[in-house]
Amino acid sequence: MTEIHAPTLTQELDTRPRIRAFFALVPDDATRLRFVALAREVARRSRGRAITGEHVHLTVAFLGDVETALLPKLKAIGDALPLAGADLDFEIVGAWRASGVAWVAPPEVPAVLSAMCTSLHETLQASGFALDTRPFRPHVTLARRCVQPHPRAHCAPIRWRVDRLCLIGSELRPEGPIYTELESWRLPVAGT
Repeated sequence: MTEIHAPTLTQELDTRPRIRAFFALVPDDATRLRFVALAREVARRSRGRAITGEHVHLTVAFLGDVETALLPKLKAIGDALPLAGADLDFEIVGAWRASGVAWVAPPEVPAVLSAMCTSLHETLQASGFALDTRPFRPHVTLARRCVQPHPRAHCAPIRWRVDRLCLIGSELRPEGPIYTELESWRLPVAGT
């Protein structure tokens, strides 16, 4: 299993003019394994392709292709965020039929996480980055290419202590995307 590469701006990245990038919440290994187990179950039932462990994340802001020269600006935006984490329970499984994607989502998002995501979006847009205008629907993708999309249902909750935000670079390859963690921020969780 391939892992998200350690946070570093490699020489290879420094020579590329653009990189596909996004901000995401990334779980710890134990939580990641619980999502992977659910992904396998959902993929089997929906006859889709389960995600692998290195692809478990919750996208907060997808940037698309950005100039690598702008990565320091993205780091500065992350550094200036009101960083706060919280526990998030994922217990609703569903699918988007048109895209063949199965997912799991929380029934609600704690206010501190919503505020951080809103602040990130506003700051990115004010800094000239174009973002998707669709409403933010926090979810973790479980499977792709689902032939029999999973009907919306409840599952055993997966509790995720959201305590890390990452800036991730993605390189699309025929065998699937390769993720490189470019930057990472710890999110303090109240009461810990």
